[in-house]
Amino acid sequence: MIRQLLAACGALGLAVAGPAHAGPGLPKILGVSFTGSPGNYSATITGKNFGPTPEGIPCTACQPLQVQVVDLVSQPAQQVINVTAWSDTSVTVTGLALAKHDALRIAIYNQTIGNVGAWGGNVSFTKGMPHIGTIVPSGSGQNLTLTINGSGFGDAPDVIGQNTNSPFFVFTDYNAMAPGTDGFPWNAGFCGQNDCNGVTIGYVSWTDTQIVVSGFGSEYGGSSNWEVNPKDAFCVGIWPSSSTSNGTTGGSIKCRKLPE
Repeated sequence: MIRQLLAACGALGLAVAGPAHAGPGLPKILGVSFTGSPGNYSATITGKNFGPTPEGIPCTACQPLQVQVVDLVSQPAQQVINVTAWSDTSVTVTGLALAKHDALRIAIYNQTIGNVGAWGGNVSFTKGMPHIGTIVPSGSGQNLTLTINGSGFGDAPDVIGQNTNSPFFVFTDYNAMAPGTDGFPWNAGFCGQNDCNGVTIGYVSWTDTQIVVSGFGSEYGGSSNWEVNPKDAFCVGIWPSSSTSNGTTGGSIKCRKLPE
């Protein structure tokens, strides 16, 4: 019957609409595999919708804005890397100056779409590091609340109930509403010894298995770039409250995207 109707429409010169096609999907990192040895690792980043190869890539000893690797030990400073291959589903980088158990975040920016896919994890996990199982966001902008479930977070630090910074928590956002060449990443909370955005975290509660943060303070919202919007990729980094490393060792990180 459907074939007869289509044939009739064609005979009458009527246009027959084909199936609707969705627009290009957002970039997403599905996995990262490491090879090599401490101080000189390589990583193959697999996923989808990374987009066409950016100008200037492949590159050697570079800091391309379209693929970023940041070690929590030195964050938010971007690593100097080699990008040896790029396709819509895979990117290969070499020359990563990482220790065996370092936590890091990796971001891939699709210039065509103007959006970022982000991944967070450890080169290899070791006992004593926090484990971030799930990050449950609700709301956005000034009303964003994050519930982070996992283990090994430690007892509540003395910042709970305050809107401040601490050496135990960092939040990184890639702003999809301000597309450029890198998605305009900004950081809230702990930022190590590096120049960082002056955005604080609202700590609601903290137990060994769950952390709840709600809202941001200080410079948050002072610029259109420093906001958390739908479709933003973001990462959460946690050091256990028992840590005395001041963010240099023992941290873990996980990334996801805020829904539309």
